Amino acid sequence: MGKKDFNKFRGFTLIEMLLVVAIIGILAGAVYAMIGNSDNANTKSALSTAKSIMPYAQECMFKGSDLGSPSNNHTGGGSLCPDSETTWPGIGPTLCDYGTITADTWVIDCSFSGNPTAITCDAAAGTCTVTP
Repeated sequence: MGKKDFNKFRGFTLIEMLLVVAIIGILAGAVYAMIGNSDNANTKSALSTAKSIMPYAQECMFKGSDLGSPSNNHTGGGSLCPDSETTWPGIGPTLCDYGTITADTWVIDCSFSGNPTAITCDAAAGTCTVTP
């Protein structure tokens, strides 16, 4: 068996095998991070939506108007307050819905994977808080 015949049966080198294992590990970690933290991502998305409403809700409060109710608890719609052209935004692809809405506060209920979370926003204080 000459040197030429030996090269035909050459396998993978150790470095090539380690590189493949490292790439598979990185991909597995990325998939796990996306799946494992989906609840947290949903809550963050809903919190972002809640915070985006804040300036408009404060404007309603300063005008002396109470907040209205969204026409749909998930997709939003409906006037934010009687004398506002701003409508309630949709919460997006999350498993959250608008909950209780009072004169100057609103709650977004997120109940996914058995992990109930509420986002409570107060226009008077200008804050949104997440409570598990």
